[in-house]
Amino acid sequence: MFEDRELIGEFVNESREHLADIESQLLDIEAGGANADPKLVNEVFRAIHSIKGAAGFMGFVTLGKLAHELESVLNLVRMGQLVPTSPIIDILLKAADKLRNMIDDIDNSNQAEIADHLEALELIVAGLIAAESPVTQHAPRATDIAAPMPTDPQSLLVPATDVAAPARSFAAPQPASTTTAPRPAASEGATSNAAPADNSIRVGIGVLDRLMTLAGELVLSRNQLLQTLNSKEYAKLDAVSARVNQVTSDLHETVMRARMQVVGTIFNRFPRVVRDLSSQLGKQCELKIEGGEVELDKSIIEAIGDPLTHLIRNSVDHGIEMPEQRRTANKPIKALVVMTAFHQSGKVNITISDDGRGIDADNLRQKAVSKGLISAEQARAMNERDSLNLIFRPGFSTAEKLTDVSGRGVGMDVVKTNIERVGGSVWVETEVGRGTTVHVRLPLTLAIIPSLIVHTAGNRYAIPQSSISELVRVKRSEVATKIQRLKSAEVLRLRGTLLPLVRLKTVLGIGAAHDEHDKASAHNIVVVDAGPVRFGLVVDGLHDPEEIVVRPLGRHMRNCTLLSGATILGDGQAALILDSAGIAAFTGMRSPEDDGRGAAADASATVNTDTHQLILFQNDPSEQFAIPLQLVARLERVRANQIDQIGGRKALRYRGGVLPLLVLDQYIDAQPMPESAWMHVVVFVMGGREVGLLIRELIDIHTTTAAIDGKLFRQPGVLGSMVIGDKTTRLLDLYEITKLAHPDCLQNIDALQSGGASEARILLAEDSDFFRARMTEAIEAGGYEVVACPDGAEAWKTLQDPKQHFDMVVTDLEMPHVNGFELIRRIRQHPSVSHLPVFAVSSLASEEDQHRARTAGVDEYHIKLDRESLITAIRTRLKSVLATA
Repeated sequence: MFEDRELIGEFVNESREHLADIESQLLDIEAGGANADPKLVNEVFRAIHSIKGAAGFMGFVTLGKLAHELESVLNLVRMGQLVPTSPIIDILLKAADKLRNMIDDIDNSNQAEIADHLEALELIVAGLIAAESPVTQHAPRATDIAAPMPTDPQSLLVPATDVAAPARSFAAPQPASTTTAPRPAASEGATSNAAPADNSIRVGIGVLDRLMTLAGELVLSRNQLLQTLNSKEYAKLDAVSARVNQVTSDLHETVMRARMQVVGTIFNRFPRVVRDLSSQLGKQCELKIEGGEVELDKSIIEAIGDPLTHLIRNSVDHGIEMPEQRRTANKPIKALVVMTAFHQSGKVNITISDDGRGIDADNLRQKAVSKGLISAEQARAMNERDSLNLIFRPGFSTAEKLTDVSGRGVGMDVVKTNIERVGGSVWVETEVGRGTTVHVRLPLTLAIIPSLIVHTAGNRYAIPQSSISELVRVKRSEVATKIQRLKSAEVLRLRGTLLPLVRLKTVLGIGAAHDEHDKASAHNIVVVDAGPVRFGLVVDGLHDPEEIVVRPLGRHMRNCTLLSGATILGDGQAALILDSAGIAAFTGMRSPEDDGRGAAADASATVNTDTHQLILFQNDPSEQFAIPLQLVARLERVRANQIDQIGGRKALRYRGGVLPLLVLDQYIDAQPMPESAWMHVVVFVMGGREVGLLIRELIDIHTTTAAIDGKLFRQPGVLGSMVIGDKTTRLLDLYEITKLAHPDCLQNIDALQSGGASEARILLAEDSDFFRARMTEAIEAGGYEVVACPDGAEAWKTLQDPKQHFDMVVTDLEMPHVNGFELIRRIRQHPSVSHLPVFAVSSLASEEDQHRARTAGVDEYHIKLDRESLITAIRTRLKSVLATA
């Protein structure tokens, strides 16, 4: 055997790269069958051929034999002489698993037992294995692919190295000691924690060049700092310190970028898991992967491999019904599992959704009582979310019988423990009969994180900024009116909603629950997100944000769920890092959606929570106007001499073209705009082209729940008025103003919206009188009949009336009694109306809200006051629906 350890290390790493995608490639070849992509077959062939050639040169004879037989089968496929059916692909996958095991244990590879693999491959080449016959003696079992989760939570922290489900290797050449150290041989096809972890990462040469440049700049900055201190030229100290700070920040950013990997390195293992587990269980499942290009820190990717594997296995085993059950329920025989990753609020969200049987909350409570995990009284007091959280209890399982796949009650508690160990959170949403979605939220990195430093009871604490939604200060004079006590909980009235409060010193046990000082002082509240729960953390004071280096807690504090680590602050003092998810769990925090049983939810059910983000501006100091922020594409500041007057209209020379400008006083009752050297332009899109609204002074971007008066000051171009900051503010209708100023911009839209009007009936659910009236007007102008309901409960009652017929549902999301999310779920579950297109129209514009709506089953999501988008979408969808009716 070859003795050059450095060259052996390079061979191992190159071979891992060749095999990184072979599993997904073979599955794609299987899916293609006789029409498999020749380029893909050639790519796999070349990868195995390269391994065979290098193995033979370096004396790894056994490895070379197995690669040679694999190559022979692939050559038959490549030449069109063999159809790659499932039994044949089973053998190729198993042989590739063995090949990977041998490469991971390269020093013992020549002693590896490969006779069974060689025999199976030789039989294929000889044509003695029929393409359609099952090959159970050689086909890998699902239990070999991903063994049940270990009971020891620490074992999950070992990077996942399932031989049947490898992540892409990014290994750079390793020292000889890393590659050649003796290791226990892993059992074939099984998950082995003894398998070598990939402790290296491949980065582009550009990143390394950037690191070298920054290291050089850091040395220069250090020298300048030392010279300044030695020469006592303290006037230069600020400039030198700023330079050191800038270089350090750039260095940090570059290092973090080098550590990032796409989650596809983990996701790519799961098609094989789903395929083989489905086969073992007699089910038909398809895995769809979205967002594989989203990036996470390498250490987090390594830590979540096994938890995600268990969640995928649970979806197939527990979630998906047997084919005959799906046929009875009028579902497609082939079930769908969707794995999605996306960015939201500085974190990475991963969802695993299936279209299976869902989880029955009543059944969960009964099982928990029968197992002695909770009492009957506790079960009766539980809402749906509390019931779903039972699956994260140790020893809890929904399996009817013990199998080699599930039923031991080991897994979901370990999943939760290990996701929270890396600063993440996990929760479940479900609909009986329609499926289940597991949400996993993760930080981007664990090494250096931006944090807000707070203090309470004389101690300082760090809160990761990725968990912080906003900061609120309640003045002493407002405490009595804004902070209330409902049942046993304190809540803050914040923009029309009730936010549960937690006092940090109380939960840490370092102060009284609510002393006289609290009542008499202003309150500093940090609004944090902990998975599906949002709450306010009351602290004594706030300090500047800092980028902190996370350190693990000592043994004596390691089991404290309220803390996630510790750090050393800039002044050299230690501070503990708070875990928002741990605090929420410790205090029994409920989501405001929890069936109205939480104290905050009880009160908020009667509060109007319609929130609007508006741009406030003035043309004249005596008048204030507002435009919905969601309709604005850009804000530009321009010189007056850039504006041309053409035929009585204004236009801006803009980005190599001409931007038509609207001036308010020409189209509505408004004071003329005074002359000014500088002006602002609000750019928006109408009719597929950009239009600008000329304004003199931008006041603010303001969030408000103020009620809109749709009668006072109503005129074409003005939707209504409200009071903001003690000023009467008119809310503009950009659609109507554009129609008055440039009707040519809207010719195509008007033709689409008015042409081909049908007898279609639309059910509208909207609790706001103002928006209900405006949307009814707009939809009826398109030629449709509208039945408007003041809330979701009334809308659901109307839908169930057998005398009523509807072609579409348009619903708000934030409504009392039955909100839009629940209305959508009910529609999708009920056979008589599940076919209806459902559009959500809301003032909620975040990615998370849109994702929740789409998970519930909405077809399209639109922002309130965007009349053009909504009516055009309604016309397009109904034309398609009615054409196929």
